[in-house]
Amino acid sequence: MTALGTTLLVATVFVTLTVTFATGTAYRRRPHIVIITTDDMGWYDVGFHGSNQFGTPNIDALAYDGIILNRHYSAPLCTPSRAALMTGKHPMNVGMQHYVIDSDEPWGLGLDQRIMPEYFREAGYRTHMVGKWHLGFFTEQHIPTNRGFDTHRGYLGPYIDYWNYVNKMNSGTFEGYDMRHNRDVDFQANGTYATDYFTTAAQDIIASHGPDGAPMLLVMHHLAPHAANDDDPLQAPQETIDRFSYIRDKARRTYAAMMSKVDDSVGAVYRSLKENGMLDNSIIVFMSDNGGATRGLHSNTGSNYPLRGQKNSPWEGAVRTAAFIWSPLLKDTQRVSNQWFHISDWLPTLASAAGVRVRRPSVTDIDGIDQWEALAYGTGNPRQRLMNNLDEIFAYTSYMEDGLKYVNGSTLGGANDLWYGETDELDKLPTDEEYLASVMSTPIARAANLDAKVISYLRQHAQINCGNEVSGKVCNPLVKPCLFDIINDPCEMHDISDECPTRLREIQQHVEYYRIRAAKPRNKPHDSAADPSNFGGIWNWWRTDESRQMNDESHEMPPPPHPLSKDTQLFVIIPIVVVGVIFVIGTLLYLSNKNIIQLCCRKKNTTSTITSEIPTDMSGSGFKTTTDSIKTTDAAISSNIYVISDRDMDRARRRLSRSTGCSISRTPLA
Repeated sequence: MTALGTTLLVATVFVTLTVTFATGTAYRRRPHIVIITTDDMGWYDVGFHGSNQFGTPNIDALAYDGIILNRHYSAPLCTPSRAALMTGKHPMNVGMQHYVIDSDEPWGLGLDQRIMPEYFREAGYRTHMVGKWHLGFFTEQHIPTNRGFDTHRGYLGPYIDYWNYVNKMNSGTFEGYDMRHNRDVDFQANGTYATDYFTTAAQDIIASHGPDGAPMLLVMHHLAPHAANDDDPLQAPQETIDRFSYIRDKARRTYAAMMSKVDDSVGAVYRSLKENGMLDNSIIVFMSDNGGATRGLHSNTGSNYPLRGQKNSPWEGAVRTAAFIWSPLLKDTQRVSNQWFHISDWLPTLASAAGVRVRRPSVTDIDGIDQWEALAYGTGNPRQRLMNNLDEIFAYTSYMEDGLKYVNGSTLGGANDLWYGETDELDKLPTDEEYLASVMSTPIARAANLDAKVISYLRQHAQINCGNEVSGKVCNPLVKPCLFDIINDPCEMHDISDECPTRLREIQQHVEYYRIRAAKPRNKPHDSAADPSNFGGIWNWWRTDESRQMNDESHEMPPPPHPLSKDTQLFVIIPIVVVGVIFVIGTLLYLSNKNIIQLCCRKKNTTSTITSEIPTDMSGSGFKTTTDSIKTTDAAISSNIYVISDRDMDRARRRLSRSTGCSISRTPLA
């Protein structure tokens, strides 16, 4: 071998060893990330928000040892929230803002959208999903293992039975089995309680990594405590239900058992991370996808007390969700954070913690804000504006800016606009001392050396106090837009729109800015071809024709066919045009010569004299929003909605002065 050949060989070996070492080091440095979501869990259904009705000791212990995110917001429904979490974009920017995907509907999150597991897998992560997908499966290209997840063990649609995994759609008579192991139907699950099955799957994934494996991204979307099929909505093992016999309401008692099984699952995941030597380099995020469904469709008795509203509404009870983050990598922990946090922020935040690049010039930028530094070190509040949702089909807006919340319109004619979920006074609940003892007894609390005084302090500051009396200025957003000082009035009791007309108009202008830049909703009607009976009783992807798929993705509705032939159309149109011209000439002759001259010489209006499409006073001057005319309330310049992008707003808008006739007290309500 020549000297040059020897040199090249040595250099190659050196580079190879360097890359291998660097890659291995990166694997050890990059944290394991576990995201655990509950489905339709209420704000008041965890102990760290003050409820003693039923225990969630493992969840609470992790929350107390981490950071309780007391202003964590999501979309008001499942599909939009999951789209935001996966893409780092607001649902309105990706056409996912309206309602949810039924299993027999041919639409889903656009294939042009790059989602969380794709970013992390590109950076060397092994990516796993357990549980609920609910972002579309009408073609095989839309399922999780074709969207960046290495593995998926779970279901594709909105909900299933907790024991037999059958999904019965409300929209028709369709029903079928819905459980997958990657792309294959998973019959092994049948008969095992869903929460337990998902927990075992997560434990197996964690064990497959171990301390020396590749970094892990595990997204664990629980079914619980979402209602199952309408004929048997609330389900849990009887022995677990019996532990809550002191709860008089039978449905609420079963719900407590469902939440208890979730709490057991969180404890098991924590234990698995520790047993496999991964805990010290892990980040655990826990959240609900939206608020609880106390009443109505798929009601599960979830309690958002004392917040107003519930799932599928513009109120805090729908969008302000229980959440926390736990990790040894966080430097400022055991605290309650009041920084504004949107579910779309998780992608850039977790990517920042892992050293994963998600912003690049070649792709559309994301909307979420990187809040890792603010979380890790408690350095501030990066987010000041937050769009909960603007749905032009349901005709409502829910938006927050600088501590003010704007609500215009509502869902279901205002059926979910009140306050729900207060605990039954006749229930003999555990005492505060018993609650503390249950939390302190967990392995999580013992490992963290949690102190009872610290727990009590954090719990007190994580609770919401809405005052003793409902204000006389309760607002009906179906009649006129409402404005709330959401910091001091978190339960949306006191409408200040009449006191702050200038701020109201400014916020409406910003809402319009978002509206006109939005993507069109992707929703499609039910498709009978999805019937599981066509696939042996299994919910399965049913469209494979690429041209048909492209038509579905285009969102362009074809023009209706004309009932007349082109030749016949000419014979009809020409006389109409002639008659129209004669009518116009006759009208002009009827006018006096002076009027004709005035009409011809009239100056065009300048833009400064054109009436603004954004109403100048929404709370007076006779402008009123009704259910039929609600869309005009936010001054719809187009049929689209908006973009929620803090970067654009930072460049486009000036800082608004507080001295605009709107006096807001910053003293918390008594």
